[in-house]
Amino acid sequence: MDVLGARESGEKYRLSVDGLSYDIEIPYVSLPSPNGLVKIASFNLVGQIKLNEDLGKLMAAQIRETVGDTEGIAILTVVEKALQLTQVAATDLGLDAVAVAYNRVKPHMEAERRPVIQVGTDSITSGGKFLAVYERDLNLLAEARGIVLIDDVVSSGGTILGLADLLEEMADRRGIEVPEILGIYCVAQEGEKHPLLPAPLHSLATLPKPARESK
Repeated sequence: MDVLGARESGEKYRLSVDGLSYDIEIPYVSLPSPNGLVKIASFNLVGQIKLNEDLGKLMAAQIRETVGDTEGIAILTVVEKALQLTQVAATDLGLDAVAVAYNRVKPHMEAERRPVIQVGTDSITSGGKFLAVYERDLNLLAEARGIVLIDDVVSSGGTILGLADLLEEMADRRGIEVPEILGIYCVAQEGEKHPLLPAPLHSLATLPKPARESK
């Protein structure tokens, strides 16, 4: 089996994905937390053209299998690590656009005169952060018959819960029913599934649970 070698130094985790003809080497990194350092297998898809292409097509096949008819659905994803992956999956599904939650309100959103929704959330890899969706993508979500959520890795579930909050706030402001979340899709689930996730979680693989480093 061919292994896609990591260019980072240090200890690695070897990830196998069903349907992928090679394994992926992922570096372990130590991240600060309120209770000391946390060791995680740091899966970073940014700039990984081949990985995004291969994994995105596998994800599209998984979405077809579990959602069925994808006519009229919208995909909601996050900047930045899941964006390339999502674009590949959406292209394979025949979608023309996806909705993107940004990590902050940006000038092009013209928040002073156009609708923008922002919520706070929490993530193991990013800590406390914000997710913001602006007018163009709010319209895409409001018109959809159902929503598919995509992230690269789901661990604590904080980012996914933040995306669900965005959908609820959008529906409340527009006076419409909250669009049904048809499924949550990721390359890898990390640790135990969050008990409050708003829809079934589908992953292509599993990463080891984050571990506290001894002092």
